[in-house]
Amino acid sequence: MNNELLAEQARQRIKQLSCEIEEHRTLYHTHDQPRISDEAYDSLVRELENLERDFPEFRSSTSPIARVGAAPLRQFSKVEHATQQWSFDDIFDNSELEAWDVKIRKMLEKEGVFDAPEYVCELKIDGLKIILTYEQGVFVRGATRGDGTVGEDVTENLRTIRSIPLKLSEPVDMIAVGEAWLSGKELERINAERRVQGEPLFANPRNAAAGSLRQLDSRVTASRRLDSFIYDIDRIDEKSLPVTQAEELSLLEHFGFRVNPERRVCRTVDEIEAYYAEWSERRHSLSYGLDGVVIKVNRRDMQEILGYTGKSPRFGIAYKFPAEQATTIVEDVVVQIGRTGALTPVAHLRPVRIAGSIVSRATLHNFDEIRRLDVRIGDTVILQKAGDIIPEILEAIPNLRTGKERSVRLPEYCPICNSPVERRRAGKDDMSAALYCSNKKCFAVEREYLIHAVSKKGLDIAGLGEKLIEQLMDEGLVKDMSDIFGLTLGDLEPLDRFGEKSAAKLAAAIAKAKRMPFQKLIFALGIRHVGEETADLIAHGLPESLCVTTVRDIARMLPTMTKTSWMSIKGIGEKSAESLVSWFENPEHIKLLERLDEEGVSIVMPEQGSVSDVFQGKTFVLTGELSSFTRDEAKAIIKDKGGSVSSSVSRKTDYVIAGDHPGSKYGDAQELGVPILDEEAFKKLSSR
Repeated sequence: MNNELLAEQARQRIKQLSCEIEEHRTLYHTHDQPRISDEAYDSLVRELENLERDFPEFRSSTSPIARVGAAPLRQFSKVEHATQQWSFDDIFDNSELEAWDVKIRKMLEKEGVFDAPEYVCELKIDGLKIILTYEQGVFVRGATRGDGTVGEDVTENLRTIRSIPLKLSEPVDMIAVGEAWLSGKELERINAERRVQGEPLFANPRNAAAGSLRQLDSRVTASRRLDSFIYDIDRIDEKSLPVTQAEELSLLEHFGFRVNPERRVCRTVDEIEAYYAEWSERRHSLSYGLDGVVIKVNRRDMQEILGYTGKSPRFGIAYKFPAEQATTIVEDVVVQIGRTGALTPVAHLRPVRIAGSIVSRATLHNFDEIRRLDVRIGDTVILQKAGDIIPEILEAIPNLRTGKERSVRLPEYCPICNSPVERRRAGKDDMSAALYCSNKKCFAVEREYLIHAVSKKGLDIAGLGEKLIEQLMDEGLVKDMSDIFGLTLGDLEPLDRFGEKSAAKLAAAIAKAKRMPFQKLIFALGIRHVGEETADLIAHGLPESLCVTTVRDIARMLPTMTKTSWMSIKGIGEKSAESLVSWFENPEHIKLLERLDEEGVSIVMPEQGSVSDVFQGKTFVLTGELSSFTRDEAKAIIKDKGGSVSSSVSRKTDYVIAGDHPGSKYGDAQELGVPILDEEAFKKLSSR
């Protein structure tokens, strides 16, 4: 691509991004009606920043990058700030933190200051910035940030926040800056009321806090139970001004402000990184929202030397937590075939960092979902990844289309075997949303089924991975799971990249895998709606009257189970029960089990004698890092003693086991009143 064409594309993209960002800025700051998340917004801003850096000739004086906040609402009085309100620049990883630290040190050295800077780390509260003015220690005015120069007078509304003192402990003239915020629990209460009244719900606590502060009737604000943290002094008598940021926070506490206690003075980048990592893990356990950590040079004289850029302080930076949302571009959509024969469209994306990792693919689930989202190849999209969930596309941004985007075509034939695709009946009157390959012997379907079977949660055969499965299928050596256990050294040694030792090693691993826990075999069979947890429930809940001790017993006895008898096992739902009945009714599946038995595969049933009254029928959830045993070992203890493990906290959860740095499940347990056990308490419970 020639330079002129590249420059023209950049110019068009800058123009589109500027318009899109400005629209969302106005919706967010002026009308309290955000249409996209803060993270998606930040992602668009970051792309514009990078483009303006690479193509400075296209940077406009009206670029949204140069602005802070937005114009005040007309129905509030305007307040001209005595001190410019700044916004910190953002960083997103350790390399950017190290670069910022080096830059700070070089700037100080240039001015003849060779002392190593200390930094104060504070939690970055996800709320609404407020500026509080006091005269002789009495609260006289409160304002929002607005555009950084002019804000909105919300004095009467701020008076309703109990943590904001109306009179300070000393009669000083000062301007303090902080954040008004709303707890997640209070947001739920407010939204429940709004739902009953048929009013639109607040999207998040920050949105609710902003809406509450901008009420013309302060009684409405008072009913919302806002809170605050104050973190800076903008103006005070020079003699009273502390010499460090840490001392400034202590002085604010002395005056009577609520100051966040979770602050820390750090002397090195490693110490900052440790603080950041700690709160990245713990943030969901708090009642207020966090979106990062603010890092400031501690000494005020150093801050004054470093000064400001056109829009940000040089002496501070916002180290943002890994975004669970970001924006990127769909470069292609490719169809994959799963073990059930379902065709899944997968978006190939321009690589983007999200939730701490680089993402280049995202599922689009099915072609109905593509139509619903109206996602096209070439679109800019909002991508989401929460925790370990597979990345998914939330929505496209039509305003950023250039006209060159291409629609995704609905396939008529399987891309692997070229058989016609079909929808399957999902109920009495419903058809499936997914498309399926009509060929039950499709190579892709059989491959995915075998890859599932040999996974760690299934047969767990060391050295037998995806590539080798495909190679064995290509050679005609393996068609189903039973064929794996029939492989000999003579089958393996002639294979490419195989020799006598590697063949013997794999043969030994296959032989070892012939004896397996009952639940691992059930998982490996690939029964729809029967995952690891359901397989465990079956293993511990199977009626003893069936006397299942061998694989042949499974083939003889489990087909006698009805939907009702499957559902009598605690935790087995209707979908899983129907799927189990259907699977064991299929003669081909029974023949597979019989072939496995003939190949010498045997099962180990759970020891019923190990069931504990304390664990029996109880549901546990694990969160955080355990030091005495791995997560899998803890799960095994619970299951062996008759309990079950869930991946999410609900009112039906009996215990949450919390290790170091627990995640959001810890906060969920607190809100729902679920008992929380630390590692020692869990050990004592399991030793009963």
